[in-house]
Order: sequence, then C-alpha cells, then structure tokens
Amino acid sequence: MLSPGPGMSQALTLVAKTGSAKSQQRHVRNRWVNFRISDVYVPEPAQILMELHGKDLLQGRVIDLSDSGNQSEAFAVVEVDGLKRPVVVPVKHIKGIICE
Repeated sequence: MLSPGPGMSQALTLVAKTGSAKSQQRHVRNRWVNFRISDVYVPEPAQILMELHGKDLLQGRVIDLSDSGNQSEAFAVVEVDGLKRPVVVPVKHIKGIICE
C-alpha cells in the first residue's frame, strides 16, 4: 500500500466531504478528471514529462558557452522563458539559430 503523501491528504479531505471512499470511487470511475503531474505517485513525474514533452523544441537565449577546445564537446547555457534556472545543452544538439 502507498504511504500518504501531500496530495493524499487532500484526497482524503475530499472523500470526507463527499462521503465514503467507496461512494467516491463509484463517482469517479470512468470519468475524465484533472490532476497535477506533481501529484502522480506512479510513474515518476519526470517520466511523464519525458513521454509527453521529451521531443518538444524549446527556445531560449544562449548566455554562456563552455570553454571546450573541441566544438562537438561544447555546452551552451541557455535561458528559457518560463524556467527558473538556465539549462545546459550540448552545442551539437542546438537545432538552429533563430535571430542574432
């Protein structure tokens, strides 16, 4: 059995407000529902994101490059709107330059 996590206490509160767990299960079975990726227990949220968005192209501005003597081994530090921290990407995986 899974141990209760942060989302589990909210679910238990919802069950308490709407009736027993069994009646809640009958209510949601075969229904479309909404939930946050961060609330998923299995599989890991990172795996879900990779399956859904692993092939998406991101756009950002290169703010730094690694000091590599071999261009194919260089890395770019890229700021992406919507992300709190810059990402590090191998230069050989940059798909194109949008503007200068």
